[in-house]
Amino acid sequence: MKHIHHIIPKHMGGTDDPSNLVELTIEEHAEAHKKLYEEYGREEDKIAWMGLSGQIGKEEIVKRVLSEAGKKSARMNKEIQKESGRKTGLANKGRVPWNKGKKMSEEYKKTLRNSPNVKPPSRKGVKLSEETKKKMSEAHLNRKRK
Repeated sequence: MKHIHHIIPKHMGGTDDPSNLVELTIEEHAEAHKKLYEEYGREEDKIAWMGLSGQIGKEEIVKRVLSEAGKKSARMNKEIQKESGRKTGLANKGRVPWNKGKKMSEEYKKTLRNSPNVKPPSRKGVKLSEETKKKMSEAHLNRKRK
């Protein structure tokens, strides 16, 4: 029985052009993919080699091919996001934010402070006086336990 093998595999940019195809026995086909895997380290060639040589069955081949497709998809999504962020940055270059130079009224600040949906500003890195630490500790202790 003969197999058609892509000299340059499709996953490496090869085509179905007759000049890129060769007839091989199953054993030769497995060996060709083994050599490709050893030279380039592509998982697709390892899967083909192991499947053709009978080291893994159809279920394992499908599992590995789908896993590899998922990894490629994740890499592509990451690249797309990176490029999108770069383009957004370039598009916004030189633009002045809508709120630059705007001041909040004291009344609005008070409304925000009293709103249950607004988190207080982070105190990370702020040095607290001993008096403030004591007040915070007392307030914590005086809170009703649920």
